[in-house]
Amino acid sequence: MDISQLRMLTAIYKAGSIVKAAKSVHCVPSNVTARMKALEAEVGCCLLNRGDKGVELSAAGKHLLMHAEKVLQAFGDAQSCFNDSKTFGGTLKIGGIDSFVSTRLAGIAAAFERDYPQVILEIVTDTWPELVEHVLDGKLDVAVVAMDTVNPRLVSRRLPGDRPVLVYPQTWLQHGPLNLNNRKVLAWPEGCPFHAVAQAWCEESLQGVEWVVCGSWGGILTCVAQGIGMAVVPRGVYCNHRALEGLAVCDALEFDSVDNFLLTHKRTDGHPVREGFVQMLCASVHSN
Repeated sequence: MDISQLRMLTAIYKAGSIVKAAKSVHCVPSNVTARMKALEAEVGCCLLNRGDKGVELSAAGKHLLMHAEKVLQAFGDAQSCFNDSKTFGGTLKIGGIDSFVSTRLAGIAAAFERDYPQVILEIVTDTWPELVEHVLDGKLDVAVVAMDTVNPRLVSRRLPGDRPVLVYPQTWLQHGPLNLNNRKVLAWPEGCPFHAVAQAWCEESLQGVEWVVCGSWGGILTCVAQGIGMAVVPRGVYCNHRALEGLAVCDALEFDSVDNFLLTHKRTDGHPVREGFVQMLCASVHSN
């Protein structure tokens, strides 16, 4: 017994004819007849009474019809879930590094909620190793990190990243030409790609720098504005905080962009809600 046989049985009941029922289910009458005979053989009783005026369901056929209608309704409901995004429900868990969540995710999340109003978005920030582990153990559906990850259980997609900029306290300009030597550099812990950019630049261009670790872009920029030190930060993060008094940016320096990577688990491929979010996210970052 399969869904097509139940659909044919229902069509015969509504049409009162094998020929008309065949048209409604888009197949030839001989196929309907053969499938009904196979169904009768499977259930062990006659389901159709054939007469000169057409075909009617037997008592057993009408009994099966009640169950068939329920099955077809449930099947239709299941199909509609995957045809109309507005019927999706549940929770989609998104994780990301601080720079991505604080600068680029808000617009994507707003657009997603318009298209999937019944889905609840949960958004968290964390470090790159923790985000990878959370995707692997199923705690996150999607994660955006700034380091590529090679793992046979994960799918990694490269996303255009942000260009770093150097920010420093405006007060450093009050005592003559800007001197960046023998200064403090605020940065995330080692492992952050922006830390690596800053370190490579400092080793090549400066002397006597002292590193101050801070695991928050907001905290780093606040410290810069207060005159504690300078920092190499994503331009998007700087743009979000440039209203802070005391910040200056060095546009003369040009750093290479730092790409992001979108991670998903292979075992959840094909999930329409997650794929809808991924497509929206990719379209957004590639258009910027």
